[in-house]
Amino acid sequence: MRIIFKRKPVIISILIILSILMCTAFYIIKDNRVTSNGLPIQHLEVSKITQTDVGKYISSNHHYWNNALCWGHSKNFSFLEFNKQYGSYIKELDHVINSVGDQDLKEDFTHTKALLAEAEATNDIQPLIDVHRIFHDLDVDYNHYSTKDYFGVTQYGEKQ
Repeated sequence: MRIIFKRKPVIISILIILSILMCTAFYIIKDNRVTSNGLPIQHLEVSKITQTDVGKYISSNHHYWNNALCWGHSKNFSFLEFNKQYGSYIKELDHVINSVGDQDLKEDFTHTKALLAEAEATNDIQPLIDVHRIFHDLDVDYNHYSTKDYFGVTQYGEKQ
């Protein structure tokens, strides 16, 4: 019986250390997933894009650019990763542009494409900040995203 009592503090200490290590590992993995520079490519097919898909596309892109650029993250943005995935990202954006019927929404996505091309050519962060603002405003207008911030940079929703 004495041996069990002597080992109990050691076992408890080991369990506490393992718990701390597991929590730390989870936090690091979660943090890396949120700040990942991988563009939000959803592999949409033009013939099957619905209004719901467009809403999800806007929302996921708003979320991505928020995490990639806001709250000081723009200083660490990886143009290397952006440039690697640029072709796939633009291809998907083209699918969205070709699938939407609303002319104002089409103009906003076309403007986004031009800003992305500028960022890819110059490795300048400002066009990407403008891309974030477009997706932010579209999320507010298209998806009724609730926020007090609004940049007023989109055509969609301005006439409604």
